[in-house]
Amino acid sequence: MSDISVLGLGSMGAALARAFQTANHRITVWNRTPEKMQAFVTNGAVAASSVESAVGDSPATVICVDDYTVTRRILDTAGVIDRLSGRTVIQLTTGTPQEAREFEAWLQGRGVDYIDGAIMGGPSDVDAGNAQVLLTGSGVAYGRCEQMLQCLGSDVRYLGENIGAAATLDLAWLSQRYGLFLGVAHGARLCESENVDLDLYAAMFPEGDRAHNMARVIYADDYENPGATLSVWAGALKRVLSQAHDAGINCEIPDFVTDLFERAIAAGHGEEDVAALVKVLRGERAKRLTIS
Repeated sequence: MSDISVLGLGSMGAALARAFQTANHRITVWNRTPEKMQAFVTNGAVAASSVESAVGDSPATVICVDDYTVTRRILDTAGVIDRLSGRTVIQLTTGTPQEAREFEAWLQGRGVDYIDGAIMGGPSDVDAGNAQVLLTGSGVAYGRCEQMLQCLGSDVRYLGENIGAAATLDLAWLSQRYGLFLGVAHGARLCESENVDLDLYAAMFPEGDRAHNMARVIYADDYENPGATLSVWAGALKRVLSQAHDAGINCEIPDFVTDLFERAIAAGHGEEDVAALVKVLRGERAKRLTIS
């Protein structure tokens, strides 16, 4: 029997599986594309032939897929639910607090313990061992899994039983990122309007700072092959906007940011670095000058 099963071996799921293996945990893996399991099998993992087999092979299952809808589709069969009863599901798919609450209720009604989590960073952060991971849910279930989950990052935090807390903090963190993206893009336009070298603008921020990196991308005019594309950030932005509507709070800020992202994607910048937002601002400026 394995210590833990990992469902989903996309870029983040694969990073999680690697972390478990590096920490010498016995894992079972399952992926819709079986070829992605081979590297882990080579390192000693068990390749499950089905989701039923995967969840039945371990006391706890980590799932990291596209969204909660896909998670539900994977788990919502009689055979899988029967195998999960009495076990723990740890959801590390990105979602909203409302989705976390609904998923907890669905699983608890079927005798399954549930932990909801958010990874504050990307696959490279997990691989480097410096990711921050936020976890919420059953304290008893977390206690059983705590030692095993510590390998996922340098800062693995249990936030208590408020199941929506991890997703809330994830969306709050994302919100300040979007403010930074727009601020840096507008700052670049300010510099361009006054013939101030963008390299000087980038140098205002410390090396490694997100604002420094974004300003350097604009300075170099090199938006290709980013760690996360503008479209990926736009997908996360939809969750921020959805949560604002779910919570009934003012949504002017995510509405405004969404408009800029949608225009950038419509202009063909979806696969570029998020710094390509500056191109939308340049287009607006050029249009106004043409009209005048």
